[in-house]
Amino acid sequence: MHSLWVNILCYIAGILVVISMLPQVIKSFRTKSTKDISLSRSIIYAIGVVLWALYGILIHNGPLTAMNSVGATLGIMMLILKLKHG
Repeated sequence: MHSLWVNILCYIAGILVVISMLPQVIKSFRTKSTKDISLSRSIIYAIGVVLWALYGILIHNGPLTAMNSVGATLGIMMLILKLKHG
């Protein structure tokens, strides 16, 4: 039972992190403007969520891996948009 609650908590945290990135990625994609977004923040975020996803893989934690993989995808998308439209 303890594991179930830990997994639920992990999914909730991951969903919130992913949702927090969605509006910025969508706006940047639509407007083709990222001038007000920090390149260093984008790099740090992308690297951070990739490392969290790898950690999830290493410890065999599905929720951690899944949510941070989605976060990494959005982070990398944001980084690409920043480099392209920065």
